[in-house]
Amino acid sequence: MRAPRAIHVATLAMIVSGSLSCSSKSSPADDVSDAAGHATHDAGDATASASGDAALTSTETDTFTSGGNAVTLNQQLSTLANQLFEFDPTINPSGSAAANATAIGMVATANLGGCGTVTVSGTTVTVNFGPPPGCTLSDGTVASGTVDLAVSESGGTTTVALTLTSVVVDGEALAGTASFATTNGTMFTVTADITSGASTDSAKLTITGTTDSFTITGNATVTEGSTTTVLDFSDLTITIGECYASGGSVEVTKSGISESLTFNAQTPETGKVSLTVGKHTSTMTLPPYGSCPNSGASRDAGKFALKDAGRDSSRDSGKGSSKDSGLPHLPGRDAGRDAERDASGHH
Repeated sequence: MRAPRAIHVATLAMIVSGSLSCSSKSSPADDVSDAAGHATHDAGDATASASGDAALTSTETDTFTSGGNAVTLNQQLSTLANQLFEFDPTINPSGSAAANATAIGMVATANLGGCGTVTVSGTTVTVNFGPPPGCTLSDGTVASGTVDLAVSESGGTTTVALTLTSVVVDGEALAGTASFATTNGTMFTVTADITSGASTDSAKLTITGTTDSFTITGNATVTEGSTTTVLDFSDLTITIGECYASGGSVEVTKSGISESLTFNAQTPETGKVSLTVGKHTSTMTLPPYGSCPNSGASRDAGKFALKDAGRDSSRDSGKGSSKDSGLPHLPGRDAGRDAERDASGHH
């Protein structure tokens, strides 16, 4: 795991123009002080130009670090949920809660690849990854602990309520609850209250899934002690199996400082984002977690191996019923429809 690049904090001289009256006079000592201030400012600019990073104050550095960790926390929760019921979709809102629970059980089993246990009981699914290190999932995520998923249906909306107990995802502890509600199986309204170490994350997000990625919009507030970090997600794009987001941006606000983190196609492997503070933009490296950043090495190596062996076989088993209905070959939707047929006596 590569450690994040150290950030050198330079003290910028504040030169206020236009606030002094025209009659103000400066002493020789003031002139010397001003000259030193200009020299310090110029030296900082020279360093920023050479390294590609703008000089940050300690408060700005702290805001960036807190924001980066908070983004990762919300990404880990979303990624784990996607491995249990894929956003591409698994959920069929026209099916019953029991049928959708069965579909979730099938997808979770395939993505665990023979590791851990998955138990379906009526409208409840229990996924046990076992004690640390737990299981390596089909997208390379390493998870331990237990997740209980309760499925409910009301007025065309299917809700999956998660309870996380002693869960560790890629080295980060996650505990608490999160609900994912959908009317179409691919767009979810998410409400989460998650604790990770000394941090508590309260989030209201919208997640939209495709076969290979999903996007996050919405807001989250992470509280640690007496300080809060507020996140505003704008189309943050998570490619399945990658360490960091590959697109979109996040506005981070803490201690009166607002910063914008912009992700790009290189961010998943390098961990580098464009950081904008006021009028200054620099390239910064996000805090590491698990095996990330890894320059596309270990995590990508087995990225879809389990998925190809497990999920595709599930899709093939339901291929005929999907073809008959004109729906895509998705295990969750086929399983849900078949469960409904069995319940009504149709074969």
